[in-house]
Amino acid sequence: MEAKALAAKAAVRHVEDGMVLALGSGTTVSYVIKELALSKLNVKVLAASSQTYLEAVRAGLTHTTLDQNPEPDIYLDSFDQVDPGCNMLKGRGGAFLREKVLAAASRKRVFVGESSKFRQVLDGPVPLEVLPFALGYVLRRVSDIGGKAAVRMSQEKNGPTVTDNGNYVVDVDFGPITDPSNLDRELRSIPGVLENGLFTKMADKVIIAHPDGKVEEIKPP
Repeated sequence: MEAKALAAKAAVRHVEDGMVLALGSGTTVSYVIKELALSKLNVKVLAASSQTYLEAVRAGLTHTTLDQNPEPDIYLDSFDQVDPGCNMLKGRGGAFLREKVLAAASRKRVFVGESSKFRQVLDGPVPLEVLPFALGYVLRRVSDIGGKAAVRMSQEKNGPTVTDNGNYVVDVDFGPITDPSNLDRELRSIPGVLENGLFTKMADKVIIAHPDGKVEEIKPP
């Protein structure tokens, strides 16, 4: 069994019958949805993206909203990179603003992923969700703090990637990120940046699956 499927199985073990469950997005979350459907647990699901919503409905899961359930019991999601302190980089799917809202709202947060995504120091591009009106200003500001920014272009149409919220995604390369919490604060201070893909101090538990079948759990210090 591939590592993503192992990680998904380990994640679903944290789900109990009757829970309100918030889900992120991405290929690992797709496996989580399949495991939830097989489990026959009676759960309600909040989806961070249109993709997750459609997959959950097709799998026969009951969907709900934050208005109806403002404090989900548990949040399950994956990551693009994770460090030993459980700081994460997320956002390749472009749903990180809604993901962070759901994670913050939930009582418990569990993130799962493959061992290939573990880094001693985060070093991937940091995605930003940017108000289109503020794009020029944001590009200048992130350059001022040492970032190399590129507007993410759509693979399916001409032009920029547009999020479910109608905003642009800008990927910013800062090189090795030795202080994720400080960079998170800096990016949050820029008007027009609605959210960024650094998830710091958000995980209660991180589950890492290895190709040999080993599954380990780490907790933040």
